[in-house]
Amino acid sequence: MVSRRLDDHDLSTATAMALFRAHLAFAGASVWSLAEYDFEDGFYGVGCPHCHLGVTIAIGVHGRYSAHRDRDRGDLRRRPLRQAEPSDLDGLAAWMHETARGLGFAQLAEGITWLFDRAECPECASTFVIGDQYAAENEPHHSSDGPVPAGGW
Repeated sequence: MVSRRLDDHDLSTATAMALFRAHLAFAGASVWSLAEYDFEDGFYGVGCPHCHLGVTIAIGVHGRYSAHRDRDRGDLRRRPLRQAEPSDLDGLAAWMHETARGLGFAQLAEGITWLFDRAECPECASTFVIGDQYAAENEPHHSSDGPVPAGGW
């Protein structure tokens, strides 16, 4: 039902965004159903998967870069982000981009192309997909045994 309603062209902005988030939640992507999607002035914190440095990702009016954030000196050693071509997105990222574009959420659709491409760690220079690292760090972990612990309560 959520997917069918997303195809309706008479949805209010709030309803369309709620359905977008609901679809992500039903797909098991809790982290993306709860994300802020602030691509006007957005900052995301992730750890480099290689050297574990805390990396700040900026996507918005302040630029599109990765950096090490110092409390006193700001964002240090900025590295430009790479932007994915929409045709290069796959899986959930492709669905998110296509759906956002279809709903008329141009800023969200463009932000997704930055979020699902690569950032460079300012410390070790390795690259990683921002969205994958953010999801790995923030997605709630679910037990394969279900909500009740093994052996019951």
